[in-house]
Amino acid sequence: MKARNGKIARLSSHVREELNVRLERSQPGPSLLAWLNALPEVQGMLRRDFGGEPISEQNLSQWRRGGFQDWLTRRDFFDEVRNADGPTPERKPLSADRAAGVLATRYARLLERWNGECTRDFEARARVLNGLSRGITELQREAHRPTRDEFDETNNFDSDHPNQAPSHQVTANHSEKTSGQV
Repeated sequence: MKARNGKIARLSSHVREELNVRLERSQPGPSLLAWLNALPEVQGMLRRDFGGEPISEQNLSQWRRGGFQDWLTRRDFFDEVRNADGPTPERKPLSADRAAGVLATRYARLLERWNGECTRDFEARARVLNGLSRGITELQREAHRPTRDEFDETNNFDSDHPNQAPSHQVTANHSEKTSGQV
């Protein structure tokens, strides 16, 4: 996922979260700008990084089309992962495998609706899914590491020499000679 570097992207995560919630509730732009530009934290960042230039309508508009859309996509994705097994009385921990399944479904839906044109909306959704995919792949790798390590130990597999056959396996040529097969 492309890193964002504008004024709003440089705000703290809790300010961006609050802004996204307010955008979702359709709070008008002028009141959002007044709120953001009045925050001491925002004023400090603007002085430090942008010569005190306030967050503008253009900055907010770009965020609404970019960062906010990414936030909506991620939030919807994680809501879908949490609810993948249906409603449950207790909150289950998110599993990497369940998240991967939901991600695959999201990719499939995106491709089913795709008309072959690379629109801004399609590219934005694909970018978010690609970013989530990298994170989920890493989570799966870590989640399955104990099983993989146990398998390697059981089969005397040396991960430093992956092309070397485990010591207890018989090679095909040796097997053919000892079994009398040609």
